[in-house]
Order: sequence, then structure tokens, then C-alpha cells
Amino acid sequence: MPSNAFSQQIIDTTRIFGVTIDDPYTNIPEIKTALSSHCVKPTVRIVFDEFVDAADYVDPVTQIKTSAFIMGELLDSYYVDQYSVEQYINRATEYFNSLGHLVDIWEIGNEVNGDWLGNRDSVIAKIQGAYDIIEPTGKKTAITLYFNRDCHANVQNEMFTWINDNLPYSMKQGLDYVLVSYYEDDCNNVVLSRSEWQQVFDSLHVVFPNSKLGIGECGTTNASKKAECMNRYYGMKITTPGYIGGNFWWYYKQDCVPKNMALWDTLNTIICDINTKYYDSPNTSLKVYPNPAKRVITIEANNLAKENTLTILNANGQELIREQIVGSMTQIDIGNLTSGIYFVKLTTDGAVEVRKILKQ
Repeated sequence: MPSNAFSQQIIDTTRIFGVTIDDPYTNIPEIKTALSSHCVKPTVRIVFDEFVDAADYVDPVTQIKTSAFIMGELLDSYYVDQYSVEQYINRATEYFNSLGHLVDIWEIGNEVNGDWLGNRDSVIAKIQGAYDIIEPTGKKTAITLYFNRDCHANVQNEMFTWINDNLPYSMKQGLDYVLVSYYEDDCNNVVLSRSEWQQVFDSLHVVFPNSKLGIGECGTTNASKKAECMNRYYGMKITTPGYIGGNFWWYYKQDCVPKNMALWDTLNTIICDINTKYYDSPNTSLKVYPNPAKRVITIEANNLAKENTLTILNANGQELIREQIVGSMTQIDIGNLTSGIYFVKLTTDGAVEVRKILKQ
């Protein structure tokens, strides 16, 4: 049984592996299997459809919650203009009252600077109203911006111009997450370099000094470019303080469910590799040796809690060994495992560290 659905109960605020599901009603068992089989516990961005009662989502969100963290998108940007300010705020109240115990992050505004959302004062009133409902409860709040450097219809809707002219100071200081939506298909097929994205997030960090930053939506409808696009965004290394990744591939259900689809393997391979590189920084404490190993491996870690969960997973995220360890050093016999790549995962006080090892 995959361990990530059980051992990590608190969302990792330093690194998020995000995917989007725009139809959580159908094929729920296959959705759960695909999600829980990843080597890192994902955060699922569930798109709450327009003019649908919040109660209709309780069952599917409850089920998906067993395999992932949940980010609830209050309303897709395309439909924001169809709601009055009062209706939008009422929707925030209704959804929070029904799903507040299930949702880890509330996306109170989606692609908020998009040209199609309508009157800017109305847009601000809507997301401010939702923020004022959810933020005092202590739940995490997020907005998604629409990056449109070369493809905005109105210059006033350019992302940074819109932020500076419209977003209240309280939200600039208080939002937990600020995410960026970008679809190359919709923006003249422009592919930004890593250094260009680095500049974007460095600039956002100046405006949102207390917020975690990441990609909030990405994807392509071009089948021949999907794997390349996945690699580009999930594999992007940004050094801006507070950068959490995210990405939230829009077409996860279409491309990766059921999990025998080729793009599921593509995405999982990227995430396993990135996750290992991320946690292999010299600032972390987990050491695993010898590597490669034939039989017994030694695990060392500093500053451990009294009890820690150590698991060994294969490349598909399947848990093979689980132990509760105490102290800074332990040894595990992996002689029964076949040759190949595995992951040693240490969970302590809600934090997770991962190391990749090679079994000879």
C-alpha cells in the first residue's frame, strides 16, 4: 500500500506537487489509485463548478482526501463575471461551511487579473469578501494570477500592473499562497526560460513577502508536447524564497487516470527525481549509505523527534518497508528487494525527507 496517503498528514509548505481535477465525480477509485501511487503525496486542486451546491462535493472530496491534500478552487475564472459580489461571497460562505474541514488551501480567486473577469472593482470586492470569510479562521488562502506578459487584451490587466493598481495591501501581506497560471497555447506559444521565470518569481516575492509562490496552472492540449511541457514546469528549479513548485497540471484526470497511462509514468518519474534532488540539499540531515547497496543500509538523521516513520518505496510509490525508528541511526536489511531504484522516506513532526538509493 502506498505510504504517502497515510504517513504525511500535514501539507508540506516548502514543496507542493500539485495536479488539477476538474471532474471529481466520476472514476473516483481510479483517481484515488493514480494519486496515492505517486512517490510524493500530491495536492489536488479541485475545480468547484459554477452554480453547483457545495453539498454535492462532500462525498467526492472526502474520498479524494484519503489520497491527497486538497486545494479548493472556489470558482473558475471563466464564470466569475456571472456572479454578483453578493453571490460570490455567499458562495464562499456556503462552500467553506460545507467543506472547510476537508480543504487544506482555499483558492479564493482564480486568474484574477484575466481580461474576461469583468469590472475590476467587482473582482476585488469578490476576492476580498472571500478572503475576509476564510482568513480569520486560520485556513490557508491562495490566489492565482494570470501571467500574460505578451498576450493581455488590456494593458491594465498585465499581471504586475493589475497587482500594483488593485490588490489590497492586506492581501499582499496576508495571502498564504500566490500562484501563477500560464498556458503557452493561449499566449502565442511563448516558452519562457528558467531565468525569465526566476525574474517573475523574484518580482512577486517583493510584492508578496510573506506568501509561498508557485505555478498554479499549466498544461497543453497538444498531445505531442505534453511530456515536454510536464518536464519543463515540474522540473523547473527556482531559487526565490518561498517557491513551492505547485504546477497543478490542468489535464491530470484526462492524461494520468487510470495510472497505466504513459503520462502518469512521465509525471511520476519527474516528481520522484525532483523530490529527491530537492531534499538532497546540504541543509538537510538524512544520510543513507552505502549507496549503491547490496543488503544492509544505514540511515542517519539529526535532530529527530522521539518517534519517526521510515518507509522504503519503489519507483512507483509503492510502500515495501515501514518502520518506526527512535534515535539518530538505524539499519535496514533490503536484501530481499530486487535490483533497481528505491526511495528512503523519513517522516518526522509532519516534515518529510527523501533519498534515492540504488539496490544492486
